[in-house]
Amino acid sequence: MTMLTTIMLAAFMLGAFMLSAIAYLQGRSAPALDLKEKLKNLNQEAQNKLMSEIGAKPQAAPALDYRKFFTILTGQAYIEKLDRNLAQCDIPMKVGEFLLLRIFLVLVGFGTAQLFSKNFAVSVAVGAMMALIHIPFLAIKRSMRITKFVNQLAEFLILITNSLRAGQTFLQGVDVAAHESPNPIGGEFRQLLKETNLGVPVDQAFDNMLKRIPSEDLKIVMSAFSIQRQVGGNLADIMEQVAAMIRQRIQIQGQIKVLTTQGKLSGLIVGLLPFGLGSILTMINYEYMSRLWSVTDKTGWYGPGMLATGIGMQLMGCLVIYKICDIEV
Repeated sequence: MTMLTTIMLAAFMLGAFMLSAIAYLQGRSAPALDLKEKLKNLNQEAQNKLMSEIGAKPQAAPALDYRKFFTILTGQAYIEKLDRNLAQCDIPMKVGEFLLLRIFLVLVGFGTAQLFSKNFAVSVAVGAMMALIHIPFLAIKRSMRITKFVNQLAEFLILITNSLRAGQTFLQGVDVAAHESPNPIGGEFRQLLKETNLGVPVDQAFDNMLKRIPSEDLKIVMSAFSIQRQVGGNLADIMEQVAAMIRQRIQIQGQIKVLTTQGKLSGLIVGLLPFGLGSILTMINYEYMSRLWSVTDKTGWYGPGMLATGIGMQLMGCLVIYKICDIEV
């Protein structure tokens, strides 16, 4: 075992110990932090009053506020963006915990690669991959959750409409519909009810939900509710019409998806075909294909230039196909 590997493993063990210690401190302060998170939309006076009424300690805080530490390193804008992404993906972790998890994965990937490969460059590449693997994971999880929410929204509005016609208020209808609906829409509207019970205005609670679920359909529901509160009208009929419009939007989006699937598949095949063919030719005759990325006195930079130009034009063609098939409703 080389000295570098020993150092990396020692750093990994130290990082694991630090993560365990911070997790213990976080667990001790979790109740107070969760309460502050729920009350963050209230003013400071209302927060202190409500916390004193329920016997909470406003001064309770973690012994190590690592969110401030990461804010100094990455900046407030990145921390706020990451916090919003975690909320949109419904990942029950705070920003500091998520960043600590990423550091842990980087240490594990780097240490494991260094232990087996003994190659520093390979270890750095594995560590970088572990540091960036959360980006596609969050994007896919966010997209799937928003799509599922939108597909449930029309039926949820019908439940609210039935409650309104039965003589209940809007929030009472939301309560009934939220307890009868699955997640994510049931959980999101239950969170809305919790915020309103803590004194947050309904419009502000809707804005907070829109930050967690950035959907045009939800924005339409919010706009309809706000307009009805300002000018009046039959809220049950309005919600029924909005539900019908959302169903039509989902139906049209499904038809467009079916019609554009062939174009997207063609773009995928055209985009991957040169890379697949190039890989096969490289395995058959490496010396012939290596001229594309080799710089020699005879060919100069013509090979790498042609390769870069081909890849750039290929990516541009895939982007054009994607934009043509990306039709907004």
